[in-house]
Amino acid sequence: MEKKAAAAAPGRPDGDSAKRPSRRELRNLRLEAAVNAAFRLSEQEGVAGLSMRRLSQELDVDVTVLYRLFRDKDELLLAVCERTIEMILTEVGDVPEAESWQDTLRRVAEATWRVQTRFPAITVLTFARTTGGPAEQRLVELQLSGFARSGLAPDRAVLFYRAFVDSALGLCAHYAALSSLDPDVRAKDDTTWTRIYARLPAGDYPVTANHIEELSGVDQKAIYDTAVEAVLTAAERAAAAS
Repeated sequence: MEKKAAAAAPGRPDGDSAKRPSRRELRNLRLEAAVNAAFRLSEQEGVAGLSMRRLSQELDVDVTVLYRLFRDKDELLLAVCERTIEMILTEVGDVPEAESWQDTLRRVAEATWRVQTRFPAITVLTFARTTGGPAEQRLVELQLSGFARSGLAPDRAVLFYRAFVDSALGLCAHYAALSSLDPDVRAKDDTTWTRIYARLPAGDYPVTANHIEELSGVDQKAIYDTAVEAVLTAAERAAAAS
């Protein structure tokens, strides 16, 4: 007992209670465990794995425990979405003072692609959502400040910011949706250009026939990069014109 008393923190009756996490800390630990499990399930089982009942089975708890952490599945999805944004911010890291606004946004776009395509099931379910959470707030500030630094008027800065974000997330979701297809369905979809379009009569579809090799070989990441650069170039021109 004397040793316990010596180890106790000031204001605490003994050392054991000093180590005991608070109710808020316990809740945060459970939230962290639930979100981590949701990521595991999404990778293993796809969209179907992200249900409250399946998540409770993974955590070996009653489903009512999850409903004390999240009001409903939608709140769980927003928490998972917020985690992906945290990952994007971590990959972007600090912004050097001398870095151009274009290069900052390019790094954001690159980090977005890497994170969102890493978790296709989560991307499909959350790409169009707005969390309002602290990570999203920081990412909004980072991206919007990039367009503001270009010299655009506020209304134009917001317009290009939205075009940038919506294009990036939409293309990530398109890639994620394809990745989530059953392998046989994906193979069928991938070969449509060679199975159908390559056999169209050149007399009726001369331009398609002339571009069939490129149509069947274009890379999804190349499409994404082209869209990002198109938005940045349009913003540069608009800023110069104003």
